[in-house]
Amino acid sequence: MKINNIIYFIIFLTLIFTSCVEKLDLDAGQGESQYVVEGTIVYDPLDPNKLIKDTIKISKSIGYLDNGKAPFVNDATVLIIDSTAGSFFVDTCVFKGNGNYVPTKLIPQPNHSYLMLIRFSTGDTVISFSKINRPCFFPNDSLYTTVLNDESLGRNGPGGPLKSGWGYVELRATDPAGLGDSYKLKFSVKRNPVNTNPYFTESNGFTGWSYYNRIDNLTLVSESTNGDNSPNANLPQEAPFNFPVARAINVVEDDISLRPAYYPGDSIKVEVYSITRENLFFYVRLKTELTNGTGGGFSGLFATPVSNIPSNIFAYGNSKIKVLGWFGAAHKITATTKMTNFDFNKK
Repeated sequence: MKINNIIYFIIFLTLIFTSCVEKLDLDAGQGESQYVVEGTIVYDPLDPNKLIKDTIKISKSIGYLDNGKAPFVNDATVLIIDSTAGSFFVDTCVFKGNGNYVPTKLIPQPNHSYLMLIRFSTGDTVISFSKINRPCFFPNDSLYTTVLNDESLGRNGPGGPLKSGWGYVELRATDPAGLGDSYKLKFSVKRNPVNTNPYFTESNGFTGWSYYNRIDNLTLVSESTNGDNSPNANLPQEAPFNFPVARAINVVEDDISLRPAYYPGDSIKVEVYSITRENLFFYVRLKTELTNGTGGGFSGLFATPVSNIPSNIFAYGNSKIKVLGWFGAAHKITATTKMTNFDFNKK
């Protein structure tokens, strides 16, 4: 009898809770779709004829809960204008598909200023401005490999002290004296395709150059004096990049252990882009947003709310549309080396 009473009681509770369930359809809203523009005009002294073309990419944002891909904008008119010294050279970009627009006649030059003008099919027009700032410079041993000894144990590597006998690559780039400069660094590696190379696999070790392109590998350099980060920061003399930046290239994919990041025969390349101070702040905000709350533990709970990053692309004339993204210009300097002079198996 007691068992039957328990069964009846369970059935009674089930009926009560089932009757209390009500389906709610929440409309979170998709938000306003906005144009997104990404593009940089680059002067590269290693590519004087501009064989590697710059690209302006235009798409539209999608709703927060939308899992689809951002739609490309394929019906815009894009102009890039060299406006240096009051003269105007206009290049109408050629549409290449998937939202990509490529200048075909323009060859960027050092210290030149550039305008980007985009007219959308709606009749709205946006405009942006940027300038190619002076570059840093590399000494003859701008990228060098070395082996740590007992005297250098106090110096930190990426993530902590490096042990004696371990090799690394260090970037010796120098910022020129004078008005404050800003830079963005890109690192890439071409692995030595031998069976003994622990970093080379058939799945990820193709023989071409592979960029360290994760957002946490984004390295930015800002010149400052006594903590002054204003555009008027002025260093009276040349200054090398600081120590964490010099060793930022020593990373291993999906590995945080302290060991050499390169095997003998691996080739390493560093590209340093001089950028405007405003572009630097854009990248800082971008990195903050994309890594916000990813530190584990309670970091996500106390993360800063997501917000749109300020853009340098503005509505022109009677247009009132808002545009996300950034248009920039940069002077690119490249250095390469090969890992040859340390014993990989030394502990």
